[in-house]
Amino acid sequence: MVAPRTRDEWRGAVARVLTAIESGELEKVVLAREVLIEADTAFDPHEIVRGLVASQPGSFVYASEGLVGASPELLVRRSGTVVESRPVAGTTVADSDDALRALAASVKDTREHRFVVDGIVEVLRSRCDELLADAVPDVAVFGPVAHLATPIRGRLTDPAPSALELARLLHPTPAVGGTPRAAALDAIRALEGFDRGRYAGPVGWVDARGDGEWAIALRGAELDGARARLVAGAGIVAGSDPDAEWAETQAKLEPMLRALVRP
Repeated sequence: MVAPRTRDEWRGAVARVLTAIESGELEKVVLAREVLIEADTAFDPHEIVRGLVASQPGSFVYASEGLVGASPELLVRRSGTVVESRPVAGTTVADSDDALRALAASVKDTREHRFVVDGIVEVLRSRCDELLADAVPDVAVFGPVAHLATPIRGRLTDPAPSALELARLLHPTPAVGGTPRAAALDAIRALEGFDRGRYAGPVGWVDARGDGEWAIALRGAELDGARARLVAGAGIVAGSDPDAEWAETQAKLEPMLRALVRP
């Protein structure tokens, strides 16, 4: 297993984001890092998917041309005129009730999460006759990791945009990019040092009626024979600690690492 970015390089990138946040240029940036794995034999996507279904309850398990994963994040679902989203942001290792309570009470994580909810509501509001988002996020557990999550539900104005159109309007949300969007994406291009590829893109389906469901391609791996590339990110906001954010990316990598590297 190889992590091309060192922890010192990560700390430097986070420090630059925090400086930009302090100056008012940015409010949030999601920085990601990659991990490369080379096995003795080719990975079996079908076996990996079966393992993810068993180990990641409540997640959106996906597989598409070598990209496999189990995402916790519903970008958008459309059924007729009903639209739903469930953004997640704010993370902890779900190893105790105390950790879950600390996540629920965290000012930093709640701020990070609210940027995502506000961004999605802003896009959907102009396309809905009704739109509701819970004022206080839930703590949702996905295997070994827990997140703050907010259900959003609305009724689309007729004629309703398709699920694919809605995904295009919403992506990239502040859950994977940042805010303001353009400045955050510029910072990502300048600081991450690699091409994200399909990581954090929409993955899902749409039918002829426009109904469909799109998740965000997180907690996954791009497979190429015996090689795999994993990517995980962390939302950097005021108050972020570089080492804590590194640990968060490690927690997000763990479920996919376990699916790939089995005894």
